[in-house]
Amino acid sequence: MAAKSCVVSLCSAMPGFRISARSRDYKRLGALVSQPFFCARHFYFALLLLFGSTSLFTASAADTSSVQRPPPPISSIQRTNNDEIARLIDAGIWHLALKVLEQQQQAIAADPERWVAQEKLRIRIYQATADWPDLITRLQNLPAIVPLDFYLQAHTDLAAALIKMNQGRAALAILRELIWTQALDPDVAKANLLNWRRMVIDAYRVSGQKRDAYRAAARLQHDYGNQDLRDVIRYAKILLELGRHGEAVDRLASRAQQPQVAMLYLLAQLRSGARTPQDIVHAGLQQLRKPELRPNLKAGFWALVAEAAQTSHDPGTRANALEHVLGVEKKDRPEKSLFDFNADTLWNAYLDFAIAVGNQSHFLIGEDEQWQQAAQRATQKQPVRSRALYVLLMLKGQAKASRDAAVKDFLHSLSQGPQGKRLLRRLFLNSRRFNSYQAIPAAARYVLADIALAVPDIELASALMATVKKPPPGADQFFWYLRRARILILGGKGEQGAEALEEMLQQNQHFESAQLDHLMQVIFDLQAAGLQVQAYALLRKVMNLTDDHKLQREIYYWMADSKKAQQEFAEAARLYLKSAMFIGAKAMDPWAQTARYQAAVALGKAGLLDDARTIYRHLLRVTKDSARKAVLQRELQKLRFKD
Repeated sequence: MAAKSCVVSLCSAMPGFRISARSRDYKRLGALVSQPFFCARHFYFALLLLFGSTSLFTASAADTSSVQRPPPPISSIQRTNNDEIARLIDAGIWHLALKVLEQQQQAIAADPERWVAQEKLRIRIYQATADWPDLITRLQNLPAIVPLDFYLQAHTDLAAALIKMNQGRAALAILRELIWTQALDPDVAKANLLNWRRMVIDAYRVSGQKRDAYRAAARLQHDYGNQDLRDVIRYAKILLELGRHGEAVDRLASRAQQPQVAMLYLLAQLRSGARTPQDIVHAGLQQLRKPELRPNLKAGFWALVAEAAQTSHDPGTRANALEHVLGVEKKDRPEKSLFDFNADTLWNAYLDFAIAVGNQSHFLIGEDEQWQQAAQRATQKQPVRSRALYVLLMLKGQAKASRDAAVKDFLHSLSQGPQGKRLLRRLFLNSRRFNSYQAIPAAARYVLADIALAVPDIELASALMATVKKPPPGADQFFWYLRRARILILGGKGEQGAEALEEMLQQNQHFESAQLDHLMQVIFDLQAAGLQVQAYALLRKVMNLTDDHKLQREIYYWMADSKKAQQEFAEAARLYLKSAMFIGAKAMDPWAQTARYQAAVALGKAGLLDDARTIYRHLLRVTKDSARKAVLQRELQKLRFKD
């Protein structure tokens, strides 16, 4: 048997002492469970134009989505060809790069130039992994004295991170300090002032200061013209947020053929009434046929279609569009200031669509069979229609059997799509309809736990499984209980995991050899989690459920491990010796030698020094290996100092 960690450490200390028994898989999850230049003399006038209101100077913490310059490419960072960190970053292995960087940076603390170069790499890693909290903490605690170029970069990056975290007012304070103290230098102003002004606008937006954002954006347009696409888009968004839709149409008209502008232009036309909602739906769907659209742009067009479909009373198109909006990754979701769609928006859209279908077909709420048959007929060719009908049955079905069946059919239908897993998480975990895990249908909790494990999000999987006491119909009960127990243990709910194993053992009195192997793995998880009392009790029960002598011998050893971990050393020694002498009092096979060695160690810790010496001397007589003899002699020497 491939030994557990304690035996592995022994074998490494005593070469040749090996455990020979059936191999087990000890992996943690196992099978059971991815600009123009501003000269200095115009600076104060520029400040007045830039801020437009005193709110900047009285700001306090909020948040945004910055327009800071993108991080410089790694190739621009001074490095040698054998720079391990830079190579890891180039390969996208961000987290390992950070660990290596931390080790190296500690060794170069006395070399400011090299330290700053490494710190720039650290900033890039935090930005690439969107680790804004750690980046903010790091940049807020930099040394007081650093080179000016790094000071400017670090504080600009700090403001950008605060904007990402929707702490717009805190970002405004950083930007105010940069502009007041640094932009007096013409070279600094030329390189940074335009970017800082853009960031000020974004900080205003995320902190909800839309009118200040409008004034700052209007002045930026006045000072720099209407040429940069980023500024055009930023200004148009502010106009839309303020309800100035007609102005947004005028501002965007000349750029409407560009994909980045087209969605905002169509949205402005929709909200201003310049075009009918039906026309906007058609135009939005036409744009979505373009293969070059990035995911965030696609999500924006789908959000546009969803809003237009609601205005045109087209619930089917709206439900379909909302699935595409809510199913995207978090980084690609449309800005909430433009489209405030959430899980409940989609639940309501499903219900609206189902009711429209029911009205057309003259169905009555409560006649579950009609709704179910209609949903089944639509499964292949009209999956969104089918899902909407299942949702109505889930939430308004007359019979529990109908509701339960609808949940399973809905889960199966939605999980078939590429965005299904993200949609399921958002629909069930981010909806006011389900204010606790217990409120989520049990079948959905099973599926959500699987999705969480795949991430992996063990904490979520454990929290979900803690609310599910019984296996679903048709499930293999043994593996379901075992899997539930492992998820609970790995998620920090070890006592509940132990209770699940206890319940399973009470319900079953016979296990196949392979099942016992899997069961032992989960008990080892309990030991690793420090739940030695529960692990020991389960091992005793397994001992009574098997007549496999080899397994019984092993169980004594693992029981001894639990006792040793509880510092019950005399009892641990007794159990180690039971394991050693299980096949005979004089047995000295590799397993017996290892178990005897562990017994001697435990006896020494229990203060039974003469007994420990007896075992060490016995082992010395039978071993031929010089390395093992040296280990045993050292152990005997240690005992002499305890007398």
